[in-house]
Amino acid sequence: MLEGDRVVLRPIQERDRERLYELVETIEVRALSTHDPPLPLSLEEIEARDRRWLEERHADSAWFAIDVDEETIGMCGLHSIDHFQQRAEIGIRLGRAYWGKGYGQDAVRTLLDYGFRHLNLARISLRVLADDERAVGAYRRAGFVEEGRLRAHAWYDGARHDELVMSVLRDDWKPA
Repeated sequence: MLEGDRVVLRPIQERDRERLYELVETIEVRALSTHDPPLPLSLEEIEARDRRWLEERHADSAWFAIDVDEETIGMCGLHSIDHFQQRAEIGIRLGRAYWGKGYGQDAVRTLLDYGFRHLNLARISLRVLADDERAVGAYRRAGFVEEGRLRAHAWYDGARHDELVMSVLRDDWKPA
């Protein structure tokens, strides 16, 4: 378990599946948090995907449920972990009702601490829609800096959007 100021990150368990399905498998949340098409998935499809994922044993990722006062509000993790290059990407999905309350920012800071202290990473990066001011601002407050812009890189809500590449380097990171 990882404790932030406001959130607790813990391993995702079987009992979390239905709650996470309700929170983060909506079209809106999926569209903002993945580069895959936001296709509707049934709970059965999610269960099958999760079973396959567990069977494959992914050493290049670490995913957590995000809890606030013992209530699950979303999930987050590090993925594409490359221990040789000491880098990873960060991802987060919060239920819509929990946006704009500081929980995501705290979860991201907690993941940064985990990645830098415990996984010996030197760089953690992400990509975010450039015009998603809420997310970009939260990432900046968590310590991410913009490295570049991928023009017209993402399809979202019926239009092409620029994406920002952002990162935090361990040498620049300031733990809470």
